[in-house]
Amino acid sequence: MTIVDFHHHAPLASYVGRLTALGIQAQPGAPFPVWEPADSLRMMDRLGIDLAVLSVASPGFWFGDQAFTTQLCRDTNDELTEVVRDGGGRFAAVACLPLPSVDAALAEVERVFDRPEFSGVGLLTSYSGGYVGHPKFDALLETLDERGAFIHVHPVLPAWWPEGEIPLRPSVLEYLFDSTRLITNLLLTDVPRRFPRLRWVFSHCGGAMPVVAPRMALAEGMPQLAAVVEQGGVLAALRAFRYDTALSHTAADLGALLTYLDDSRIVLGTDFPFSSLDEVAERFELLREYLGDTPRRQAVLSGNARALLGDLPAR
Repeated sequence: MTIVDFHHHAPLASYVGRLTALGIQAQPGAPFPVWEPADSLRMMDRLGIDLAVLSVASPGFWFGDQAFTTQLCRDTNDELTEVVRDGGGRFAAVACLPLPSVDAALAEVERVFDRPEFSGVGLLTSYSGGYVGHPKFDALLETLDERGAFIHVHPVLPAWWPEGEIPLRPSVLEYLFDSTRLITNLLLTDVPRRFPRLRWVFSHCGGAMPVVAPRMALAEGMPQLAAVVEQGGVLAALRAFRYDTALSHTAADLGALLTYLDDSRIVLGTDFPFSSLDEVAERFELLREYLGDTPRRQAVLSGNARALLGDLPAR
């Protein structure tokens, strides 16, 4: 069984250095972990993971200066390409895109998408306050749809985060809520039907969506949900997406999601190195216990990921 980790971060030293120089942390109150590719290989060897799909993800690349964003994405993608090439077949990566400029993102797709080192692209839930389902992003989604792209989505600090009101790191609550907002945004804008070849994978089992979805289903009579009803309703529409298990490995989160979609939509995620090796190892064992020694375990840890990667033109 080839085990694939779909949620595996690569906080490259050059990327971290540029953001640190601007006073930007991984999230407010949380510094970046120190990382190099050898750290990931040691973690993978300990847990028996064969392939990690690397992403840079949050806090992203947009900090108010499009020229900075565009150059940082280009340099990061080039460095990720080298990490994968030097990884002995243990790594793949998702390319970062210099949003919110759609023109810059399209240029970067053209530049790097067909590199064999990239399995697809990584997107954040929102950019400069705009969610990815907004019509202003349609040209990008259309291009990615034409290419049958795999998109890994990671949450980011929302533009209207009420700093100081709840004294917790944003990853504890806000990241979960922002994933939920984006998924809702995509459903309301009919993205799954308009761009059917896109393969979305959402972090952390979709954030709070596993418990919000039944509540949304109760509101299907509202005119705003008409497009979702045409997709078969909220619970059916969510089956258009895939979800990773990063920080979501129990009956309360993964189990809730599995009540309305089957295990073919779930892939493994560890969130390393933002979670330490010992934390990842403990959660990985809990996930294996929860899945049991069943075909479900093989599907989540291996089969679903291999099918997804195998479907991609770039692979």
